[in-house]
Amino acid sequence: MRQVGIPELKKGQARQQSMQLIQLEREDWNFFCPSKGPPVFNDTGGPSASTMRGFWCHEVPDEPELLCTDLQQAQWADHLAIQDAADEAVDVVAFLKSEEHPGWLAFEITTCGFACGPVSTTTWTVLGLSRTQLLPTSMVTHVMR
Repeated sequence: MRQVGIPELKKGQARQQSMQLIQLEREDWNFFCPSKGPPVFNDTGGPSASTMRGFWCHEVPDEPELLCTDLQQAQWADHLAIQDAADEAVDVVAFLKSEEHPGWLAFEITTCGFACGPVSTTTWTVLGLSRTQLLPTSMVTHVMR
């Protein structure tokens, strides 16, 4: 496991509130919620954790599978507009690192396998793990393709 975005602190320096990114290589993109215990996704791939804030897949990074309202309306749309204006590919990691949500964690999970040669898939899952920020599942907006 490699953690990205946690700078060294000097004495007396306050910790930044930006989202922490944890990069993992696993056999499956589903995992157990660190604060609640159950799997983050159910058997059909839908969210099952009340901590879910967002989910992207590398195959269509500009169309997140789901986003909470905090990320969907302003920040994500602004990020896409900036990258589009600069004629750059969508960078989910840059977006996640730019977000300032204390208690939120982003998990970048890469799965590898073989199908007529080596293949890999990367997903990004954002969880809000602060006790004061748990949302009811009804507050999460599903984005349909």
